[in-house]
Amino acid sequence: MPVASRMNFPPMSPTKDHAGYAMLRGGVSRWLWRTYTQRLTPAGRWFMLATATFIAYGGASLYLQGYVLAGYAGALWLFALGAVWLYRPRVKLVAHLATRACAGEEIPVDVEVEQIARVRGADLIVLPHRLPAAVDSVPEDGVALPDLRRGQRARVRLALRCTHRGAYVLRGFRVESGFPFGLLRAKQTFAEDRSLLVYPKFTALGALSLPTGYRYQPGGVALVSNIGESFEYLGNREFRDGDNPRDIDWRATARATRPIVREWVEEYMLRVAVILDTHVPAEINSSRPYLFRRTKNRDGSYLFPSRQRVREVEARREAFERAVSVAAAVSDYMARQDYLVDLFAAGPNLYHLTAGRSLAYLDQILDILACVGESADEPFDVIEPQIAELLQRISTVICVMLDWDEPRRAFAHRLREQGAAVKVIVLRDGPCTIDPAIDVGTFGDIAIVSKAEYERGIDEL
Repeated sequence: MPVASRMNFPPMSPTKDHAGYAMLRGGVSRWLWRTYTQRLTPAGRWFMLATATFIAYGGASLYLQGYVLAGYAGALWLFALGAVWLYRPRVKLVAHLATRACAGEEIPVDVEVEQIARVRGADLIVLPHRLPAAVDSVPEDGVALPDLRRGQRARVRLALRCTHRGAYVLRGFRVESGFPFGLLRAKQTFAEDRSLLVYPKFTALGALSLPTGYRYQPGGVALVSNIGESFEYLGNREFRDGDNPRDIDWRATARATRPIVREWVEEYMLRVAVILDTHVPAEINSSRPYLFRRTKNRDGSYLFPSRQRVREVEARREAFERAVSVAAAVSDYMARQDYLVDLFAAGPNLYHLTAGRSLAYLDQILDILACVGESADEPFDVIEPQIAELLQRISTVICVMLDWDEPRRAFAHRLREQGAAVKVIVLRDGPCTIDPAIDVGTFGDIAIVSKAEYERGIDEL
């Protein structure tokens, strides 16, 4: 779930997009908040408080003559408003940045600014415009530019820190100036929507023990990827009816004075399915997570989830994010070992990607894992019909689970009964609903990964 929907109170950052926050539902409230955080400088906020004090003091009585201070303050605000129009930045801006990143990383942004106005550009600052809540500007208040005369250019570098996986839209950049009074910011906005895909953070696995089934993908990489690779060369033999004329070895034929063909043996490769458990109970509203869903009783009263239940759901959501990272690490290991990988994940949408050498890069798997969301319903009812069509060619199934309970145990047993070897990885703090020890004889060692183990880094599963 995007971080933006988890926050009710908007941040004070001048770079954030304030749309979508629970506290700013109306257009007027959003305009006031943008004015306070983006138009007013820190000095302007303090001076606004002083102006309000002068007005309150002067309005108490004419004998106090506090209105004189209020008048001077009001005149200064009028001059500052005029300066916003007069000294508004007039520049050209070009920004270069990557379109993909990993959660926790900083994306460097190279910005080139050219002054086009006759008036000298002073106290200029370049910063991102309307960032998503999960993307932070480094530094938060932007990067200062040198004073620019007409035709001069300056290049600066800032960074974007991605705190959470997901697909985001960057709205552009803007150049601001508090010149000359330092109370109000004049700005020029360069709106340009750019897509940013943030991958889940994961640690590359050094080893992964896989139970091997008796099923293989026939035809090997050549048949799967269809890029023209040959089967493995076995040797030569005499031509027989039904042989492909393309396999004739003309040099050997000339030496033997009879048709000789090359003989090939069909190649086999392991095909592995990775299934991601996405089930998170729906006690917490998906659009406003801090407003918990209520259940209506027969007598008309409402029953809210207990604090214990809310903590369990939040722990489940955190475990889901760790499960996405583990699925990414497993897929990365498979890509390095030249396995053919089928990724299945059912969130609000069903995702199925077949990846292997010359079929899809690891980036395409990470693209899915960056966008997959939570599912309020059990995902196995959706995944099982999809994987059943391919199970005859899948040798091993890796299940990345959030618990070991009856639905997950039954799903794993059904896969096992259909001939696939099954490896189970459970992301969970505390004991599982069903003790995994009772299924060790069927599935081998079931890996239980706690939050502490995940944070230390997983090298082997």
